[in-house]
Amino acid sequence: MKERHAVRCFLVENGKVVVTKYKEKNPKAGYYEIPGGKIEEREYPRDTAIREFKEETGMNIKNLTYKGKMTLEYPDRKFYFDLFRTNKYEGVPQDFKENTSQWIEISELLGKEKRLAIIFLLEKPYISYLLDDKNRINTYAKVDEDENILETKFETIDDEINPELKTYIETEIFPLYERNEPSHGISHIHTVINRSLNIAKEYEVNKNMVYTVAAYHDLGHYINPKIHEKLSADIFMKDDKIKKWFMEEEIQIIKEAIEDHRASSNHEPRSIYGKIVSTADRTIKSIDDCIKRTYLYGKKNYPELSTKKEQMNRIYEHLNDKYGPNGYAKTYLYDEEFEIAKKKFIEALSDKDAFIKRIENVIEKMEEK
Repeated sequence: MKERHAVRCFLVENGKVVVTKYKEKNPKAGYYEIPGGKIEEREYPRDTAIREFKEETGMNIKNLTYKGKMTLEYPDRKFYFDLFRTNKYEGVPQDFKENTSQWIEISELLGKEKRLAIIFLLEKPYISYLLDDKNRINTYAKVDEDENILETKFETIDDEINPELKTYIETEIFPLYERNEPSHGISHIHTVINRSLNIAKEYEVNKNMVYTVAAYHDLGHYINPKIHEKLSADIFMKDDKIKKWFMEEEIQIIKEAIEDHRASSNHEPRSIYGKIVSTADRTIKSIDDCIKRTYLYGKKNYPELSTKKEQMNRIYEHLNDKYGPNGYAKTYLYDEEFEIAKKKFIEALSDKDAFIKRIENVIEKMEEK
């Protein structure tokens, strides 16, 4: 039996969904379909969904939520779909040579005779699980060549973080960040956790693992900032209590992801977990916030820079090396928030004198408190 791995993305808004409709000469001419297509080699399903949606509708989509999988079995072939949902888009549905695309009321779509089997996810009671943010779905449908559904199986998977794991980390791990200087303290950790979980929504990942990598990634910073990623991974590996929530293979992935998170790392993270947390760790709340964090770090770790001018020059050089046009602070997954913030950073850094003055003003306000 032939097998194929593909994606489908449900763009839903105000009771409507974007669909494609095949034109003549296609074996499925007249049928309505949810946009998507084949996953190419070395392509993340999330990126496939964005690419295929653009090709089939002319629309740009973003902020996808990964919703799970669907297996669709025909008499002679089987499809495995990664499912996504979003309501963030730009553009309008367009007409193409092989298909047309359009917004359509879900109730109207369900009344159409010619619709491909995957559309049954918009029926009750399935649609509530497709649209919520708490559950992933795992579904199977056996169909004939006319898309008549012969058999279905449907289950939901709780996508929430294990409450016992969360309690352990909050009570036993978070307090340890008091040992770090403020720029790598608990406020930063909360930011990275929130950003990691937001990025993780678009990928097929274990959120408990994402949460744990983000929670442990800077624990060793107080010992030696220059090798803190390795020290943090060692602390995780020595924590026998945390291991009860993960299998041996997952523990190794978490360890490697902690080691791989650093912005100046000379290699790409070895797993999607490392890429998520590394991307999330590229945090730019604001330019002034980055100046504050760099100043506090410099005061503690560069005492030989005794004058304010020396410290300010170090701040500029560090931030330019990190966030400038050729900065080493790279992301491995698309992160719109970071890309927008970095463009503003590059513009501000382009005028060194003005930026040094900005640094001076930020420091003066800090010292007034």
